[in-house]
Amino acid sequence: MQMVEKGRLQPGMVLGQDIYNFGHQIVIKKGTVLNDHIINKLQQFSILRVMIEDELISSFQSKKFYRSSYSERVQNSPEFKAFQQNYDREVMEFQRVLNNVIEKNDEIDVEALYCQIIDLLKDTKNSFNAFDMVQNLRRYDDSTYAHSMNVGLLCNVFANWLEFSEEDKKIVTLGGVLHDIGKTRMPLHIIQKPGKLSNEEYRIIKKHTEMGYKILEENCLNYHIRNVALMHHERCDGSGYPNGLKEREIDYFAKVVAIVDVYDAMTSPRVYRGPMCPFDVIDIFVKEGLQKYDSKFIMVFLKRIAESYINERVRLSDGREGKIVYIDGQALARPTIYADEEIIDLRKEKSLYIEEIL
Repeated sequence: MQMVEKGRLQPGMVLGQDIYNFGHQIVIKKGTVLNDHIINKLQQFSILRVMIEDELISSFQSKKFYRSSYSERVQNSPEFKAFQQNYDREVMEFQRVLNNVIEKNDEIDVEALYCQIIDLLKDTKNSFNAFDMVQNLRRYDDSTYAHSMNVGLLCNVFANWLEFSEEDKKIVTLGGVLHDIGKTRMPLHIIQKPGKLSNEEYRIIKKHTEMGYKILEENCLNYHIRNVALMHHERCDGSGYPNGLKEREIDYFAKVVAIVDVYDAMTSPRVYRGPMCPFDVIDIFVKEGLQKYDSKFIMVFLKRIAESYINERVRLSDGREGKIVYIDGQALARPTIYADEEIIDLRKEKSLYIEEIL
């Protein structure tokens, strides 16, 4: 057996130790074969490394992430293929524009950037269709540019859900597209490092917020857009960076971008796991949401995401397949499923969870 950092766990590995909660109760038993749900559960414990059986580690190092039936259905659609072609073109153009800003001191053409986002979204059928399109573009090596484009696209959709004015919608969309611009001045070996950052590397990467603010200030951009770059890692409970700001001190638009930024990161695949099931993402947000994110924003976001899967077929952790028929606004991660002519209320069936959207 050997110790493996929590961030490098992969589906198929076998747990070599019992995992205890704060009440000293075993919550995951030694010998458990890890899957995406259990790995996500382990991320929530305050342990840095876990013991893993040696013999299975090497065989899973190059494992491709599993693509769900739902993802395959989206990715095989003509609409997705057209969207992906346009998206790839726009990301390359976005990269060229930002490189010219950094290397040649070109001005940022915010009107052109905003038009890129609007043009990409115009062929999506509705807001949920737009989320499906973006969520299924995932690759292991999502660049800063692709992630920024994703956040801009999803911020525009989220702004519609929040019923923002046209001007505010434009501000939050541009804030999303440019939130990580400071990373273009970070050392490439840190940005592209596949594993966990060292304490010193993390200290350096955190400076991208202040660097982003400086770049946007030099370009005389709207102060809200500058604040998004500076504050998108701040959290309402004061646990964020760079300044440990609390709820009322954080820019209104930065709070919105922070939610989308984290959602995009969690739903992107990593070498050690596939993209997380949306209901796992919702569960994590719900557990942290009231403390870290603005409740008036986070609950709208999660409710709309969850409700987009009503009537979709799912596979439960016990192998049964069924259809989501009801979602309680107070238990968004635990919907009611109709399977095998039976109603299964996940609010009551605590041992069950949704493993996959079909």
